[in-house]
Amino acid sequence: MLHPWRSPLRALFALLVLTAALAATAFAQPTHVLLVLDASGSMYLKLDDGQYRIAAAKDALSEFVTRLPESPDLNVGLRVYGANLVAVEEGACEDSELVVTVPGFDRAALLRSIRATQAKGATPIAYSLELAAEDLREAEGRKVIVLVTDGAESCGGDVRAAVERLAAEGFEVDVRIIGFALSEFAIASFEGLGTFENATSAAELAAALGRAVDVGPVSAAYPVTVTLTRRGEPAVEGATVRFVDAVGGDTYDLAAGPVGTFAAALPAGSYRAEVTDAYAEAPLVVGGLPILPDAENAFAFELEPASGVALAVEPAEPVAGSSVTVRYEGAPAGERHWITVVPSEAGDDLFLAWSYVDAGAGEVVLRIPDEATELEARFHLTLPEGGTRVIGRSAPFASLEVSASLDAPADVAAGAAFAVGWTGPDNAGDYVTVVAAGAPEGAWMSYAYTNRGSPANLTAPAEPGAYEVRYVTGQASATLASVPVTVTAVTASVAAPAEVGAGADFAVDWRGPDNASDYVTIVPADAGEGEYLSWAYTSRGNPAGLTAPGEPGDYEVRYVMGQDDRTLARAPIRVTEVEASVSAPGEVAAGARFEVVWQGPNASRDYVTIVPVGAGEGEYLSWAYTSRGSPATLTAPEEPGAYEVRYVLGTGDRTLARAAITVR
Repeated sequence: MLHPWRSPLRALFALLVLTAALAATAFAQPTHVLLVLDASGSMYLKLDDGQYRIAAAKDALSEFVTRLPESPDLNVGLRVYGANLVAVEEGACEDSELVVTVPGFDRAALLRSIRATQAKGATPIAYSLELAAEDLREAEGRKVIVLVTDGAESCGGDVRAAVERLAAEGFEVDVRIIGFALSEFAIASFEGLGTFENATSAAELAAALGRAVDVGPVSAAYPVTVTLTRRGEPAVEGATVRFVDAVGGDTYDLAAGPVGTFAAALPAGSYRAEVTDAYAEAPLVVGGLPILPDAENAFAFELEPASGVALAVEPAEPVAGSSVTVRYEGAPAGERHWITVVPSEAGDDLFLAWSYVDAGAGEVVLRIPDEATELEARFHLTLPEGGTRVIGRSAPFASLEVSASLDAPADVAAGAAFAVGWTGPDNAGDYVTVVAAGAPEGAWMSYAYTNRGSPANLTAPAEPGAYEVRYVTGQASATLASVPVTVTAVTASVAAPAEVGAGADFAVDWRGPDNASDYVTIVPADAGEGEYLSWAYTSRGNPAGLTAPGEPGDYEVRYVMGQDDRTLARAPIRVTEVEASVSAPGEVAAGARFEVVWQGPNASRDYVTIVPVGAGEGEYLSWAYTSRGSPATLTAPEEPGAYEVRYVLGTGDRTLARAAITVR
């Protein structure tokens, strides 16, 4: 049986059913809906029907927003993750932005933000859900989070724990997946979270969404008018107008009215207009048209535009996934029109990578899709009433297919650095990484950008097992090549004295892999992994020099892998108490210098000081390191009163001895 989430059409209807449900709701209390949209690089991959995931998701969300009712009790916001940084860039796992705030319902801002989203980066789902909770924390009434994603968490976050925390705080977490060929791993990661359900039909999916918002479906239609002109005059003959639902594909033929006008009643949603003209070689297609409950929904199209925009693309045969320069001239100036590059066979309502332009001529640099295909650049004229129209196209050009290869060792020790030879397109953001065997697309651990050259230098994971090295495209996080690698276990040992005085320096003899950032440390015997006190990198040599804690007790010396703070070896050590004494004059004049005779462990950073009686541990006035010898010379405070001289252990600032002194 086909898995229900493998049906993109069913999944695309998910938000639409939720929209209808909300439209039917007589809000008994303020309702706050936060949409969380996945804009990770994998959204540039295609569905089985050839549609790009990002385009389908934006169509579905646009439809959702257009069909929401106007209500003072409805608040809708939008958070987008993965739209600003490539997946392996620093900060990519914190790339989550609230682009439309939740208080209020700004339909126009939501539609603009959805349409402007470009897929680029990682999939920090857990992090985004935690931020979503903060976005809604001050909201009063019902709070619903709707997650739209094409895959599983890729940043190491615990989605299940994040959802459980939200539920514990009283949030309704409505996890809905736009079903873009999800792997079994991704499906399993969402099982049992929020109101997630595996529907086996569109009807089941609609019912599940209805249960999520506790309402039933509703339908409504709104008047739509289109005026057609030729050379500024009403088009009296030879034209027909059809609107096509951008998500469901339903078509609506508009009826001809007075000269040059067409009308129909359509459900709210996102549409494209297809205008056939007997005097044109191809239909006029205008995409991104919103039909809204609270708008006039009147559109005007010129069948023969006054001018066309000339576009030229360089290089003529670019490598798939690379960037091209698009030069244009003859454009209408002063508006936020835009240029995109898409497959030449795609409809005019598709745009992938794009750039706004507002000059009559110029150039832009755009990223082309990862797959080899015939492409063209298009100039989209932004229409005042909404939507865009293509008024310029470049000559079609073909992108060249890319491939990659990898040369990596068959075995590598846990935590060790190793080199990977590679060949590949070396497009912007491409990288080589090591991941667990079978990890989902877009996963990464240690990585290196290909622009740093071949070989790429990686670090093996700390956990032994089966892994693979991958060459990954920077745009869609697609794997071009992979080779298996086995990470083998490593061992270590440490030898330290059985006892050492508090605060004393001591040496630890160690044996181990000596990987980058490996270290030796001393910690309490019951300390957790990753805790440390005094420490030394193994790269500084053997033996390692450590300093005992200032507090007596049972401790252990550890050899720790720097990569994940895993302890490879440990040895017990007891820190024993140490004693000290100080002898100073009973009285001293304010501001006068005086001597203090001391005895003690003289550990590194031990010191003698004078402080007011009752001063806290670690406080000091005039002081001298014991390493300078006995007697130590101090200076009395200017303020007369009762003071004490202290011998202080440098590790932990613990007072070992004290003597009273009066300042006159």
